[in-house]
Amino acid sequence: MNRPSRVGQPLTAGQLAALRLAASGYSSRQIAHRLDTTEQGIHLRMKEATVRLGARSRTHAVVIALRRCLIHFDDIDIPDRKDAA
Repeated sequence: MNRPSRVGQPLTAGQLAALRLAASGYSSRQIAHRLDTTEQGIHLRMKEATVRLGARSRTHAVVIALRRCLIHFDDIDIPDRKDAA
């Protein structure tokens, strides 16, 4: 069984991937689909990443990861949106 996460532990590849997609604006369901896992698995990854980063929320975890250069703006996939006129 995995030990619980603690502040300061390094993030896993799965946690970083989930943070990148969250930074891109994807929902947990969309992230799960893109990473071929379950929505509950994504919630767990995000919760563990939040603890490891010492964040207060999922959004705060994304900001911390960006500021610490764990994820980069170049990694963020923001789809082009055409506003309906």
